[in-house]
Amino acid sequence: MPANHPQLADPRSQPLLSTKRTSYCPAVPEEPQDAAPRSANTIYNALRDEEQLRRTIDRLSASGVIDQAQAERLRDCLDRVTAMTTYILGNLAAHLAIGASKVILPLPIGAFLRGSWVAGARASETLRGRTDRAQVHSLPVFLVSIVPAAGYLAYVVALRRHDPDAALLYANHLSFLRYDQPLDTVLATKPAFIRRIVQRAVGSGSAPSARPKAR
Repeated sequence: MPANHPQLADPRSQPLLSTKRTSYCPAVPEEPQDAAPRSANTIYNALRDEEQLRRTIDRLSASGVIDQAQAERLRDCLDRVTAMTTYILGNLAAHLAIGASKVILPLPIGAFLRGSWVAGARASETLRGRTDRAQVHSLPVFLVSIVPAAGYLAYVVALRRHDPDAALLYANHLSFLRYDQPLDTVLATKPAFIRRIVQRAVGSGSAPSARPKAR
């Protein structure tokens, strides 16, 4: 062999397969942090934040969604929160937490989970003899809960029955939290049947004579 010929490595000394692991998967960017609350507890706390609720009322009034008389009624609503109101809001937060999960749920599964929550809660409260709470988980609430998209606001139906002003306030508060827009603006982009269901569930508040008494 000529002296200037390059030295070749013995192929028997080379491994047939490299032991170095090479990833063929593209780098996955970190998921951006979602500003919307996800757990039932954080959603409930956001719902009950009085400062944010008063800001929601101011924004609804400034945008012309409600007049001054309605704004005063909604502010009064904050001063008459009852134990039943907080109970209904807790169930509303639980439904919203289902939709806020990082796991993408197909529509039938989300509807099934919401409907199961309503049916299970009614059975549980009935067995405990809590008739007033069992009535919160009514048939109308169940029927709305299984409707795609609109179902997450099913407990607004119960809230409206208990306090129509609270239903109007908290539904819009949720809309501002999630979309930074009043509910009517968000509904304008939804299918007509979803829009009708939510509008019927929320209503437009109550007259002063219809206000529930705090207890």
